[in-house]
Amino acid sequence: MGAGAGPRLRQAAGTRLHNGGTYLCIEGPQFSTRAESHLYRSFKVDVIGMTNAQEVKLAREAEICYATLAMVTDYDCWRPEETPVTVGEVVARLNDNAAMAQAILARLAGRLTADRTCPCASALKNAILTERSRIPRETRERLGLLVGKYLE
Repeated sequence: MGAGAGPRLRQAAGTRLHNGGTYLCIEGPQFSTRAESHLYRSFKVDVIGMTNAQEVKLAREAEICYATLAMVTDYDCWRPEETPVTVGEVVARLNDNAAMAQAILARLAGRLTADRTCPCASALKNAILTERSRIPRETRERLGLLVGKYLE
């Protein structure tokens, strides 16, 4: 979530909200072994997931604003006193998290504005290095939706 968004959202009973953190994206779908989890934890990351890196790169290339809403399904080695997580527990938590994410997004959607002053709106401004006169008409047409404003 964007800076400052967290405190304005009311939390559901039993949830904790953190603004900021470090996300580690691993290849999935998979569960980490206990040893892998300890290794990842040694990196001082806050959340481990299997999505996010690909999505954020694509959003940036399309000049779409992007924020991560990461929701925990299990604490793995972060809470050594807990028993190992089961697939059933993860699936149940995923379902709970999906409902919570939908509620959060529904509340945030009404706060979005069309006015974009963030760097996302012009992320590709300096990405095209080719002299514009050397870009064929067909290429301009094909790329027009994403970068047409920079090809003029």
